[in-house]
Amino acid sequence: MEDFLNILSKILEVRKPWIIEKIEVHHPTKTVNVFIDFEKDSMFECSKCKQPSKVYDSNYRTWRHLDICDYRCYLNIKIPRTTCKKDGVKVIDKLPFGRMNSHYSFKFEQLIMNRIRNTPVSTLSNEIGEPDNNLWRVFRHYIQKALINIDCSNTTKIGIDEKSYKKGHKYVTIFTDLDTGNVIFVCEGKDESTLARFYEKLFDMTGDPNYIKLICMDMSKSFISGQKEYFSWVEVVFDKFHIKKGLNEAIDKVRKKEVVNNESLKKTKYVWLKNPCNLNANQESLLASFLTECSTDTAKAYKAKLEFDQLWSVQQNAVEPLLNEWINRSLNLNLYPINKFIKTIKNHYDGVLKAMKTLFTNAVSEGLNSLFQLAKYRARGYRNVNNFINMIYFTGNNFKFDFH
Repeated sequence: MEDFLNILSKILEVRKPWIIEKIEVHHPTKTVNVFIDFEKDSMFECSKCKQPSKVYDSNYRTWRHLDICDYRCYLNIKIPRTTCKKDGVKVIDKLPFGRMNSHYSFKFEQLIMNRIRNTPVSTLSNEIGEPDNNLWRVFRHYIQKALINIDCSNTTKIGIDEKSYKKGHKYVTIFTDLDTGNVIFVCEGKDESTLARFYEKLFDMTGDPNYIKLICMDMSKSFISGQKEYFSWVEVVFDKFHIKKGLNEAIDKVRKKEVVNNESLKKTKYVWLKNPCNLNANQESLLASFLTECSTDTAKAYKAKLEFDQLWSVQQNAVEPLLNEWINRSLNLNLYPINKFIKTIKNHYDGVLKAMKTLFTNAVSEGLNSLFQLAKYRARGYRNVNNFINMIYFTGNNFKFDFH
């Protein structure tokens, strides 16, 4: 038995002044209770002044540890209270096995954080038999601890995007460092105030709003208003994905209006919206026949889309005159959804032009967005917005957690 205790001491990393007092195994409940005491006459730091102090008294507390051979393992640790000449009787505030205000050992918390990356908290709760509230508490602790180390001292290019977390227009706004690809700030809402909060938060992250040189975002009125108010000196580039999305939506509106009198356009939505290289053989053939005849407004709008796509691959000096030519030519189609899209382009002309010239996109943010969507899908939505925000930080960064 003594040899086994020595082996277990090494496995559990029990070192002086701590010693394993005894082990109790309960087969009906498949649990192992390890009782850890401290050596006689041990001294511990006063939790306030940190001076070595004698033990006043002690009491057992329990932490769940990693399972041992399918048996749940609990560490029952005798926690001393010190008697300090300066500060009186105090409970110690540090243990080598786990946090004082946690239900779990450091090793078990490490297991939780590793599993949460790919497993919904509700599923993990069922698998390990622990309340999901406790797991979220552990998760929030380590994320908040990691956020302290976010450094924006070299941040100059920002991507801004929003993500819904619940039905009913409930959103969070996500700020990404486009050079590192890391999420640096997330807050609830998608209005002008989100940029105000980011402006203030930058100072806490050793950043400076005046160092920001470029912002890539969609054409949201609230984002534009916030940028003009708090980052007026910054170059704005509107995201290519959102620009082209607006044109796709316009084409689909043309098709929806026309399909009422033209049944051949039924069930062709994705023929017009897909990237040509992603069409299957039947879709390619159908699209070719429409474009050859070019008798429908939808086909004419689609040709305008193909011409618009080519503007992203021409030389910088040629972008502006070719964009103006495209606007004039497309207006002649006299299609209301296309005209409305062109009006949007004109209202945001400089940002669209810079996007075409610089080819700077919010692709980093959009790529992360798919990961956030996956996390949201796995969790089947988030009732608690703070949990969703913390999950975005977790997914959008490569945090290194310190479990000790």
